[in-house]
Amino acid sequence: MVLVRVGVCSFTKKMYNLFNVVEVQQTFYNIPQKRTVEKWRKEAPQDFEFCFKVFQGLTHGAKSPTWRRFRGKLTDDQKKLVGNLQVNALTREWMQIMAEFAKILKSPVIVVQTPASFKPTKDNIDAAREFFSYFSQLLGSEGVNSFIGWEPRGDWLKEENKGVLQEIFEENPSLIHIVDPFFHEQVVVKDIVYFRLHGKPYLNYRYEYSREDFEELRKLIRLLQDKGVEKVYFMFNNVRMVQNALDFLDYLGLRG
Repeated sequence: MVLVRVGVCSFTKKMYNLFNVVEVQQTFYNIPQKRTVEKWRKEAPQDFEFCFKVFQGLTHGAKSPTWRRFRGKLTDDQKKLVGNLQVNALTREWMQIMAEFAKILKSPVIVVQTPASFKPTKDNIDAAREFFSYFSQLLGSEGVNSFIGWEPRGDWLKEENKGVLQEIFEENPSLIHIVDPFFHEQVVVKDIVYFRLHGKPYLNYRYEYSREDFEELRKLIRLLQDKGVEKVYFMFNNVRMVQNALDFLDYLGLRG
């Protein structure tokens, strides 16, 4: 029987009483202090799961509007080193911190979401291979058992690029393909499946999910169970995420 986890891409303490999993976004915009992360884990119920999104310095270039929420300051030299899955002295430091957070939080999945501006060029394909190879080895050396969930956007999702995408996921056992199940299929299905739901049409964050949507997701659960999937995450990432996630739990008979 596949284990289903339903949560939201947001985190406040009230989530402890509503869900058994969240995807923390605070780690994307800024790097919290270690003691803050330790406090999250200590305060949470023992079976509560923390997934988290890696720091934007690993994925988003310095021109990305997401940096407006960064509380620090990048030097001109650092701006050349951030984003696009680059592996360098600066990003290796950040990956080390992400590995420490994953260990503290006992995170089942670490989310790496690359923007559409990170296109599947030869240089970026090579960068993705190097990044995920280095990061997975780092996690292993630190005794971290987390899966790395990559959600590529933009041209990576086009039919003509699925072949190279499949190769990247197949060559790395700890790398899983994150998609919005209403619009894209995973190129490789592994034991753990992680979906992020961004609204309909794609990336319409104001969308509210319906009972018909929930029925589609339940059919998907059955398909994944037939494929031998052990655990599936549905992480809502829309304006009404909390209510929609609770409604989906009610629909599945899993609430409480």
